[in-house]
Amino acid sequence: MLSSSVRRGSDISGFVLGLFVGATATAFAFVVVGSLVRAPFPLLVLQIVVAVSAVVLLLQEFGVLKFPILQNARLVPQFVTRIPFWGAVQFGMEMGTGMRTYSPTALPHIMAISIVFLASWQQALMAGIGFAMARAVMLLTFTVARNKMEADKAFYFELPRLRPLFAILAIPMVVLLVIG
Repeated sequence: MLSSSVRRGSDISGFVLGLFVGATATAFAFVVVGSLVRAPFPLLVLQIVVAVSAVVLLLQEFGVLKFPILQNARLVPQFVTRIPFWGAVQFGMEMGTGMRTYSPTALPHIMAISIVFLASWQQALMAGIGFAMARAVMLLTFTVARNKMEADKAFYFELPRLRPLFAILAIPMVVLLVIG
């Protein structure tokens, strides 16, 4: 698991640094692409695209619709443990982009679509920081856990039960993105 591969001090800081670099760079790339894609469309069309996409992805979160979420389901690479600090930074950057390993939820996809079609540079920066912070929570939780196996089990069994709660909490965010 990720927690065992980057649990040492400098590896943790390198991984978290990489998360922030990767996530903010990706958010800015989404804004650049979005600036080109959204230019010919009126705001109302863009709001409808984001709203419909968000509804479809939220229905998938609640289990109403069943379809796979795009993800690159790969495990932690060996170079993370062989190159102490920089291996963790590189892997953190890859995970910060959202293009590496498992994605247990569709919520980041809603954010990515929102950034492409509606976000300003400042909103994209905040989204990137939020994504990096959310990805860092898992590792930081493991580092402070007294029993690593119990923490691993809690994530594995309890996280799926929390998906509907996270989806409900995302609804006001989506509404604000679309109307704001």
